[in-house]
Amino acid sequence: MDKCREEFEKQKYWIGLFRDAVDFDEELGRYVLNGQRKLYAFHLDSFNEKWAIWQKAWQHQQAKVEELQKRVDQQGLIIAKAMSIASDLQKSWSMFEIGKKLEQALNGGEPK
Repeated sequence: MDKCREEFEKQKYWIGLFRDAVDFDEELGRYVLNGQRKLYAFHLDSFNEKWAIWQKAWQHQQAKVEELQKRVDQQGLIIAKAMSIASDLQKSWSMFEIGKKLEQALNGGEPK
């Protein structure tokens, strides 16, 4: 079961009225009567319309989530690059400091 349908089936409307009366038909992509209880076709159609609306809303929100995830990933790459540059600069500064101390030591401990 996909996450969209799982969340749909947690809703009170599903639990209260339809849980024992319908099954999901994967091939049709909709709910069908399972014979456990009498249900009017109008109610089943209405329920499937709610499912279709839920699915469209879920897909719309999922597209937003995926777009935001792309942006987060891009920012992560920018941050990683900045951290790499900062690390290189820190190493360069450390080498500069070591060079100054080495020069000072070679000059007998006197700064130039």
